[in-house]
Amino acid sequence: MTQTDANNGTTAVGQSPFPSAVLNLIRQQVTCDWPVDDPGVLALLDVIRQRHGDALDAVLVYGSYLRGKRDTLLDFYILLRDFSTLPSAWQGPACRLLPPNVYQIHVGSGAEASRAKCATLLLSQFERALAGDFHSYFWARFAQPSGVLFCRDEAIRGRLTQAIGTATRSLVGRVVPMLPAQFSGADLWVRGLGLTYRCELRTEDPAYSRGLFDANAAYLNALTNALADGHLGYRPVAGATDVYVSDAATALRRRTAAAWWLRRLQGKFLSAARIIKAALTFDDPLDYLLWKIERHSGVHVEPTSRQRRYPLIFAWGLLWQLYRQGAFR
Repeated sequence: MTQTDANNGTTAVGQSPFPSAVLNLIRQQVTCDWPVDDPGVLALLDVIRQRHGDALDAVLVYGSYLRGKRDTLLDFYILLRDFSTLPSAWQGPACRLLPPNVYQIHVGSGAEASRAKCATLLLSQFERALAGDFHSYFWARFAQPSGVLFCRDEAIRGRLTQAIGTATRSLVGRVVPMLPAQFSGADLWVRGLGLTYRCELRTEDPAYSRGLFDANAAYLNALTNALADGHLGYRPVAGATDVYVSDAATALRRRTAAAWWLRRLQGKFLSAARIIKAALTFDDPLDYLLWKIERHSGVHVEPTSRQRRYPLIFAWGLLWQLYRQGAFR
């Protein structure tokens, strides 16, 4: 956990101060519960609250729904204080070994149905991953905007603010040495998102990262400016708007490039392991995975009924087929 300095309103992350402007920006995300007017989302939240009861600390929503796109599945993060409400005893240890566990919930039927993919882990795991993970899986997601559907109390809300702030620093600090000597906020975020996508089993056109930035440009530009205090290796150009200069030395640039290369290797194995684990907890995991790949790459393959029924045994050929068609690298 990070510690807040009561005297100057900043937070120490490692040895660097946490600008209060950053905390204020993030606090705006996690102060108001969101949304209050979507019956489907609120019905899904009610299912989650009934299922986890007193073990539930917070529920976050992220992804395309926040950008106005109602996809087949919403993306929720469920943060727990313990694993007592998971469906089976083995699932707690599995989440400790490789978080998160992924489940599907739904309410309604037919065209009126609302469904959500629920990535589930402990709040303490979430905080550690955003602060200390080498791989970008967690901190890349939560450096981007997210919404709070439920929060147990203000203490938990404060922890979310700190954790999301740390995720932002994690991403920005690891991307700046990969940028040219002079860059803009858009350069930073488009490059950063592109790097993180290459560390998972997904292919994204560069225009996709640009679209994500454009959808949240005001917020991300404000974060970039608030963090430009020299502690993350960049600073604003005097007299210019949205122009920054990097202080990264050549040796740091080389080390950072090597670290991203290692993340790409690590990410392929972690992504495959998470797919296997999700097949044990997720309803219709193969159809969801193929839909997700098609949504991001445009590549469609149709599984057989046997592959749907026994994905861990018979669906491996689909991965090779998708790879050959350019669905991921």
